[in-house]
Amino acid sequence: MRFSSAGLAFLLIGALVANVNAQIQLPGEGVRPEGHLPAVPPVNVQNPFKPFDQAKFQEAARELGATALQVKTFAEEVEEVGAARAADDLMRKIFEAFDAAVTAAEDEDPKAALQLAKVLVNAKSPLLQAHVRYHLARLFLTGDDPEGAIEVLNEYISTNINCTPLDGEAAYFYAQSLAEIPMIDAAIPRFRAFLKWFPQASERLRSAAHQRILELEQQQESRLHMLADGMKKTTRDLRKQKTDEPVQLDQEGYLEELDELIEMFQEMEKQTSGPASGLGPSNSPAASSALPEGESKVGDLKKRPSLADRWGDMRDSERKKIMADVQNTMPPKFQKMLENYYKKLGKAKR
Repeated sequence: MRFSSAGLAFLLIGALVANVNAQIQLPGEGVRPEGHLPAVPPVNVQNPFKPFDQAKFQEAARELGATALQVKTFAEEVEEVGAARAADDLMRKIFEAFDAAVTAAEDEDPKAALQLAKVLVNAKSPLLQAHVRYHLARLFLTGDDPEGAIEVLNEYISTNINCTPLDGEAAYFYAQSLAEIPMIDAAIPRFRAFLKWFPQASERLRSAAHQRILELEQQQESRLHMLADGMKKTTRDLRKQKTDEPVQLDQEGYLEELDELIEMFQEMEKQTSGPASGLGPSNSPAASSALPEGESKVGDLKKRPSLADRWGDMRDSERKKIMADVQNTMPPKFQKMLENYYKKLGKAKR
C-alpha cells in the first residue's frame, strides 16, 4: 500500500500524539518521579584519556590478587581478542562476584543490575570500579535507561579513566546514551571526540560512530525528526511524572508545531503525489545499541530485548523480592538508580 505525503505525516504525527497521550494516563499507577536528567559536562578541548599502559594494568592486577599464570594468559589474550576483552576476562577471574554478575547480564537475568550494583558498592579498587561501571552502564542502555547509563558513565569518566583498556568503549557508549535520550547536540561532538581520541579503537566501534554521526546530522536537518525527538523527550518526562511548567510548555509547543506541519503536508499533497522529504523510515536504532557483530563480548552491542521479557515473565513474588533487596541493601543513590531501571523494564514489557 502506498501512502501519500500527507498520509505518512498523519500516521507519524498521530503515533507521536498517541504516545504522549498514553503517557499522560500513567500518573494513576503510583510511579515515583525519577528525577531530572544527569548533568552532561562539556566536551574537553584536550583529550583526558591516556594510552593504555599494559604494564601498569598488569601490576595493578597482581596487587588485586592475579596469579602469574593469569597475568601471562592476559598478555597472550591481548594479541588474540584485544586488550578490552582480555582485561575484562582477567578481572572476572580475580573477582568471583563480578564474574557472577557479568554472567547474569550475559544470560539476560534481570537480577544482574542489582548484582553489579552490589559489587560496585563494595569495590575499593578503581580498576574493579571501572569494569563494574562499564557493565552496569551497558545494562542500563540495553534496558532503555540511557539516563541511568549517563549517570554511571559520568562517574566512570570522573574517577576511573586511564586504568583500563575499556576507556574507548566507555567514551563510545557515553555518546550512544546521549543519542538515545535523545540529546543530539551533545551526542554528535562526543562521537567525534571518540573518533579523534581513540584512533586504535575497533573498526566496529569506529564504523558505528561514523554511522551514528551521519544519522544524527540527518535528524538535525529534518524538522519532523526533531519534533519526534522532542516529543520522545517529553514522553520520558511524562513517564517520570514530570509535569512542571517547562514540560507543559514543551508539550504545548509541540502541539502547535504539529498543527503547522499538518497544514504544510496538506498543501504539499495538493502540489505533488510523491513522498515528502524527511518522512522515510529513520536509520536510527532508537533504543537499540546494536552494532555489526564482532569477535569480542566486551564491545558487542547486540541488543537484549528479552531482558524486559524475562522481568515481565517472573513471578510477582520474585520481582518483589528483588525490589526488597534493592531497598534493604543499597545506598539511596543506587536505590533510585535501580528503581528507575526496573520500572523501565516493566514498561518495556507492557
